[in-house]
Amino acid sequence: MERTRCLFCLGTDLEPLFPVDYTIAMGCYCVDEDTECKFMPYNVLKCNSCLTHQTKYLGDPNVIYGYNANFYGTVRSSMNELFANFIAENSNVNSIIEVGGGSGSLADMMIKKGCPSYTVVDPTWSGKSKEVRVYRSFFEDVDLTPVKADTLVMSHVFEHFYEPTKILEKISLTESIKYVYLNFPDLEKALKIGNYHVLNPEHIFYTENNFIVEIFRKFGFIKTKTYYHMDHSVFFEFKRFGVGEAPLAPPPRNVSADVDVRAFFDQILERVAAINAHLEGAEPAYIWPCSMHTVFLSAFGLKTERLLGVLDNSPHKIGKFLYGNKLKCSSFEEALVTETPLAIIRNGGCYNQEISTSGFPNIKFI
Repeated sequence: MERTRCLFCLGTDLEPLFPVDYTIAMGCYCVDEDTECKFMPYNVLKCNSCLTHQTKYLGDPNVIYGYNANFYGTVRSSMNELFANFIAENSNVNSIIEVGGGSGSLADMMIKKGCPSYTVVDPTWSGKSKEVRVYRSFFEDVDLTPVKADTLVMSHVFEHFYEPTKILEKISLTESIKYVYLNFPDLEKALKIGNYHVLNPEHIFYTENNFIVEIFRKFGFIKTKTYYHMDHSVFFEFKRFGVGEAPLAPPPRNVSADVDVRAFFDQILERVAAINAHLEGAEPAYIWPCSMHTVFLSAFGLKTERLLGVLDNSPHKIGKFLYGNKLKCSSFEEALVTETPLAIIRNGGCYNQEISTSGFPNIKFI
C-alpha cells in the first residue's frame, strides 16, 4: 500500500524525503538459507501540516510480522519488569486489557503483583497463563464493552498501527477505561544515537515524545507520569480527564522533526559510506546485531557481500540467515575468542551498551 494522507492529522500535504525510492527487505528476522524473501520500496513522507514523518509504503503484515517476537539482553529483559512496576504504582488499577500481549510476560508479572482481572487482545498470543482472558483478534475488531477494564496497556505496539487515530478514538469511546499505560520506543533518542527502530517496515512513523502526549490529550487522556528506560523506551501514564478538568487540546504539531529526521538519514548515509570504505581492504569483519539495525543499513547501500556474516547472542537466531540477504548469523560470544585479527561493527544503537569492548586484543570494534 502507498500512503496518501498523514496517519495522525489526516492531511494530504505530504512531501517525500528522498527523490528516488530505496528498496528494503520486508522482514527483520531470521530464516533458513533457502527462504524466499520479499522486498518493498522505501521512502519517508513528511506531513507539512503536523511534521509527523511516516513511511511512504506499507508492506504485507503477514510477511513483516511472520515471526514470534523474542527478546534477549538486559535492555529488553529489564524493560518489562520496570514497566510492570510503573503500572503497579497505581493502586486504582483493578482490571487491565493489554493490546498485543505477545508472549505474556507482562501479563504474568501483573498477575503476580495482584491484578485481579487481565485480558489480552492479540491474534498471535503465545502466553500460557490460564488466568488471562484472550481475544485472538485485532484490537479494532473487538467489542471492549463486556470487558469493563479500567486500564488499557500497550507495550511497544502503538508505533505499529497503520491508523493510530482510530485506535485512540476507540479507547476514548470506551468509557470504562480510566488509565492508559503506554510503553513507547524513545524515538527522539533513536535519532540521536543511531538506533534504527524508527521509520522502518514495523515502526512506521516518527513523532516527538511531546506529540504523543498531546495526541492522547486530544482524545481525552492527560499525561500524569513518565519514565525513560536506557535510551530505549519511554513509559507514559495517562489518566482520563472529565469535562472542566482540562481544556480541549488543539491539533498537535511536532517541533523540530523535519530537521532531526533529515540529520538522522544524513548520518546513516555517512555511516554506510564509512563502513564500506573500511571493508575495502581491512581485516575480515562481522556486523552486530542480527536485527532490523542491519537490515536498515543494507537498504541504504551497505555492501553485505563483503562481511563475514552477522553476529547475535539470541539462541534462536544462531545458524539462521538474516532476512533479505545471505548473512549467516553466528554467536557473538564465540567470535570474541578468535586468535586472528577481526573487526566487529557495532550497529545496535542503544543495545551497544550491552557489549563490553575491553579485553579482546585480536578484535577491532568499530
